[in-house]
Amino acid sequence: MNLQHFASDLKSQNHFIKASFGGFQGSGKTRTATEFLIGAYKELKCTKPVLFLDNEKGSRFLIPLLKKNKIPVMVKDTTNLADVIQALQYLENKEIDFLFIDSLTKIYYKFIKDYKVKNRRSFMSLMDWGKILPAWQEEFSDRFVNTEGNIIFTGRGGFEYDKEEDKTDENGNITEKGQFVKSGIKMKIAGETPYETDLNVWMQLEKELIDGKPKQSNVAFVLKDRSDTINGKSFVNPKYNAFKPIIRFIQGLPIGEIAKESFDQNFTPGNDRDYFEKQLQRKIEVEKIEAIFDLNNLGSPRSAQDKKVKTAIIQKVFNTTSKTEIEKMDSNELNFRRQELNELFKELETNNIEDPIEFIGSYNNEVFSFAS
Repeated sequence: MNLQHFASDLKSQNHFIKASFGGFQGSGKTRTATEFLIGAYKELKCTKPVLFLDNEKGSRFLIPLLKKNKIPVMVKDTTNLADVIQALQYLENKEIDFLFIDSLTKIYYKFIKDYKVKNRRSFMSLMDWGKILPAWQEEFSDRFVNTEGNIIFTGRGGFEYDKEEDKTDENGNITEKGQFVKSGIKMKIAGETPYETDLNVWMQLEKELIDGKPKQSNVAFVLKDRSDTINGKSFVNPKYNAFKPIIRFIQGLPIGEIAKESFDQNFTPGNDRDYFEKQLQRKIEVEKIEAIFDLNNLGSPRSAQDKKVKTAIIQKVFNTTSKTEIEKMDSNELNFRRQELNELFKELETNNIEDPIEFIGSYNNEVFSFAS
């Protein structure tokens, strides 16, 4: 196979646009996304309907604006990912020219909620996130990237948190635990989903007093622009013209076929090797957990009180007292629980606990969970 058969000249496969608009309530994300949709619809010379998946109950307020611009729109109120997948198929089949999801956050939250109900979870552990995030990547993100068509979605805003460092004395003992503090903002959707788009915009409501009178504006911050024509810029109460450069850029790209995969097999290790590796990692984690109890004089408790304390700790950290059930846990889950166990022993050591069993029962270990 020569190079000409293996690869192709650099071209664009299509002139489609995929964009995301995130922000807190009242930031103007739906209205700005609609302004973008109207302009892009006309600029790309679309003629087929827009499919609006609306779970924010805001589409009715857009009727006059969409009618004025003669944009044909069909609507469905849903929070079900299966409906989104069906909508992507309509786009792929060219039955619609645009898909508008408002908001994708509610679709994602419903996806998590259904997982928790189906698996009888009250909170999400590391093992749960290890299952649900790849599932979301496969069921939504990969489909989203591979679907040929114009897509816009909005997402609700949230805060990112970092933990301050613990303060310690000269002996390394913790004297003051670090607090969790707000360190940034993000769209409330899994991982890198907001950045799978060609254009990612963060909307923010800004208020100020001018001559004693209140004034508020919806400001759009361009966090990502693959064309690099408006990347990093901000716009106050933006209309379509603010985003037009990226559409014009896309329209100017040469269209052609792109070389696809040449091989249908990869170099992924076989199942037998994976199985034994997982078994080994699980065994290592179990031994490390047992060592923690040994270091804290609870490896083989002699007194009845020590036995009760150990049982209470195991129940609190592992949500079971069954050794067999613990040993069946995935190595990632065991690693996560081991960190919880270390934290709990540190709390018992650094605090003057009169009744350890009562303390363990009321101990809040939710800060270690990965619940959203």
